Amino acid sequence: MSALNGIVSSFFTILRNTFPLAILIFIIWLSINLSKKKSKIQKYRNFSIILLGLGCSCVLMISINYLGNFFSKSSFSSSNVADGFTIESYNVKLNVKENNVVDVTEKVTVKFYEAGHHGIYRFVPTSLEYTGKDGITISRKSEVENLKAIGDEYSLDIVNGKKRIKIGSPNYTLTQGLKTYTISYQYVNGKDPFYGFDEFIFHTFGDYWGTTINNPSIEITMPKEIDEKSIKFFSDKYRNNDISSYVDYYVIGNTLYARVSSSYDLRKSLTVDIELPEGYFVGDKSNHGYFSMVSCFLIILFAIITFIKWLRHGKDYDKYSETIEFYSPEGYDSASIGYIYKKDSGKKLAISIIVELASKGFIRIDKSEDKSKIIITNLYPVDINKAINRQISITKIKDPTSSSDQDIMRNLFPNNSDSAIITDKFEEFYSSAKNLISKGYIQINSDSIDIYTKKALENITNQIREKSLKERPKMTSNEQLVYNQLFVNSDENVLSNDKEFYKVFSKITENLESELDYKINDINSYINMVITSILFFIGSVYFFLAFNIIEDLNPKFQILYLFTFISLIIIFILAIFMKRKNTYGEQILAKVKGFKNYLETAEKDQLNKLVNDNPNYFYDILPYTYVLGVSKKWIEKFENIPIPQNDMGNFDYANIDSFNILYAYIYSPPSSTSSGCSSCGGGCSSCGGGGSW
Repeated sequence: MSALNGIVSSFFTILRNTFPLAILIFIIWLSINLSKKKSKIQKYRNFSIILLGLGCSCVLMISINYLGNFFSKSSFSSSNVADGFTIESYNVKLNVKENNVVDVTEKVTVKFYEAGHHGIYRFVPTSLEYTGKDGITISRKSEVENLKAIGDEYSLDIVNGKKRIKIGSPNYTLTQGLKTYTISYQYVNGKDPFYGFDEFIFHTFGDYWGTTINNPSIEITMPKEIDEKSIKFFSDKYRNNDISSYVDYYVIGNTLYARVSSSYDLRKSLTVDIELPEGYFVGDKSNHGYFSMVSCFLIILFAIITFIKWLRHGKDYDKYSETIEFYSPEGYDSASIGYIYKKDSGKKLAISIIVELASKGFIRIDKSEDKSKIIITNLYPVDINKAINRQISITKIKDPTSSSDQDIMRNLFPNNSDSAIITDKFEEFYSSAKNLISKGYIQINSDSIDIYTKKALENITNQIREKSLKERPKMTSNEQLVYNQLFVNSDENVLSNDKEFYKVFSKITENLESELDYKINDINSYINMVITSILFFIGSVYFFLAFNIIEDLNPKFQILYLFTFISLIIIFILAIFMKRKNTYGEQILAKVKGFKNYLETAEKDQLNKLVNDNPNYFYDILPYTYVLGVSKKWIEKFENIPIPQNDMGNFDYANIDSFNILYAYIYSPPSSTSSGCSSCGGGCSSCGGGGSW
């Protein structure tokens, strides 16, 4: 178990060090996402996601630190072993002042039995647990001031909330043998927390040195007279293990002298407990501030405000009853229905539109003879060559020698002329003239299509297409997007070879956002979602500062942290559920659900009637069944109903797996990616101790 705790402790240490970088990457990624062209509602939503994500990062950081400290304590307390040294003597002198401030001097003599060490380190925690004579255990915040080593080089830092002093130089190592270190600091205990009595409790030596503390002695000078009978010694912090019988002690004046018997194996901190009369300490000041408490109450207030906002602006309107719909509600195309129903992916919506275009007669879908390709043909092709009045000017250089080349030349240059203009069959010309050009018989002077850029030709093609489509069934904006993307380069598209079609996925999503978001969503609810997310972010930052950085909350009110954490969860959940549909959104969603319910439960007699009225009914409805997730049920309903033939190609639309087949053939780009004490920082934040380095 100790090995497992050590592994977990190391994991949280690594996580704690890498988490800030992960947060930075998260911010950059979301910021890039936010900068993309989006509707105002989508920007509100994305901005809220950023704020909620950052707020969650603060809460996760708190959890990581808390769990890291917990496992550090568990690992360190159970498995720490001193690295190459023993403690030969340890003397602690405490000069206790009337205001409960303690001047501490520690003299530690260690014996290094291995070479290569630089020195030792010592942790002095500021948050400790104390159990008074009334049996109540409290967590008490203290202050450590003027921490230093006397006569040796040293450095200070903070690890897991504890001040650490490292004594020694990184530039040289010690030889084997004895070395004495003197450490001094001032320990500000703060205001006496006990009611009806005073008590001086001090955990000397520090926990978890990892070796037996030999010759431990204590000298405590109190500010006033003390009763020798009121002195006790414990080997733990909870007054459970009284070892006073193993300690030789006596009092001279106001000074207590104590030495632990050599027969007692002291490996942890020795707790000195002196019971004192009420009012013994005078002028002691509280180490607790108001920042953490005010922060907690502020976050709880945020939760109340958020709940009121949700009641007014985020709680969904009453649901409308589903209605029976035989056709798409209000004439929406399949992509719009899929977006309203559950905001399907752009790829799935694009596939439904392909089938929709085929059912309306704009395209034909065929499988190649070997079944390896799906070919989509434009049934309203555009002759770009005719539209721009394309011409190719050629000149004869010399006469060919072979009869086959001569026949081609006579066709190209009738009446034995030396120049010609090609006005049609351009692909055939380039195919037959390729050999003549390579042999130097002819040269191409100009091709009028070369004066157009690829973008200009696409624009001309789209303009002609839009003009011709005005006389035919009208396309929705989503159908137009898919149709144009299918035939960018030619009027025939092999889906598996088209490396550009995937671009329409995001275009459809953006188009639906711009067309439908304002129609179906309550924009005020999204504004309040942003406001609530801001409250969550601010609350999370304050909670992080209060719990992890400033930590000035009086331990008596620790329950506030729990209420604050619950409040943050409430704000987070309500922020997510703050968004809602408007009245029209609820109405159209009810119709869409009614349409879906009809597709699942329609009876044969009703379907026969609809097919008689509209022979193309099966194909017209098929794309909607895909986005509503009922295509299998829909196809099965027509097993015994004759489906009229049409010119939609040889693709098997009645195959239950037809949409999966289309999905598989469409190209999608690949997704881009973007020891002992040392593992726990010297134990938990409420424990002291040390080691070598």
